[in-house]
Amino acid sequence: MYSTIGQISHKSLRAQDTVKPVFSEKARKGSHPYRVVAVSLGFLCALFLAAVIGLCVHYVSVSENGSLSQNCSVMDFQQLTANYSTLTKVKDDLQRDYNLMLQKYPFLDQYCTFVSQKSMCRPCPQRWKQFASKCYYFSTETHNWMDSRSSCLKQGADLVIIESEEEQEFINKHTGEGLYWIGLNDSETEGTWLWVDGSPLQKGFWQSGEPNNSYRPDRSDPADCVVNVRHEKVWADTSCHLFWMWICETEALLLTHADMHGLTSD
Repeated sequence: MYSTIGQISHKSLRAQDTVKPVFSEKARKGSHPYRVVAVSLGFLCALFLAAVIGLCVHYVSVSENGSLSQNCSVMDFQQLTANYSTLTKVKDDLQRDYNLMLQKYPFLDQYCTFVSQKSMCRPCPQRWKQFASKCYYFSTETHNWMDSRSSCLKQGADLVIIESEEEQEFINKHTGEGLYWIGLNDSETEGTWLWVDGSPLQKGFWQSGEPNNSYRPDRSDPADCVVNVRHEKVWADTSCHLFWMWICETEALLLTHADMHGLTSD
């Protein structure tokens, strides 16, 4: 990458083996209503699963007999099939909500407030930006790549994975001047670019001549991590040791059946 990057001071990379969620006092005090929500969702999932299984058994029984019983008309059978499809979708939606609540549970105090026996939740924590079903945090501090990722993990997020031109445009719109770490690197195998979730890069928005595996003219330091260059709306690889701002990404708290368990989004 261009020589200005090489002029930024850098520190040794401090890799962390494990990052544990930070539980605030507020989260501990307000955990009871969220635990009730999680249990309720689990119960609903089980209830709908039982209903779906019952309908499935009945459907198979009718199919094996090759004909409907005298007490069951064709219309009844069609309605039964429609109910089965509806209940299956509801069950899948509830399972998604339940899994999302479990994932967000240690960080719910960032999304929700508990007032007058009701939980009021927003899709994203304060100072985060929403795009589609994701939340994004744009830092104002600087860290090396590993410490930037650690900061995201402590908030129940990770460095951003950019999957479309629309998402790239959104990120360019909300970043300030300077460079921002994203969740892409080839630290394991040179030239094999992987996102932080282990998935391979499919589509890149590279600056002309990038990636070039060096940010110095003499190529004395490998460039294994990637920054987003806002003013050019592109990426460049550079040393993971340098200090830049970063972008975190996490799933938005969008519950399909929020009305069923007392959660609302503002």
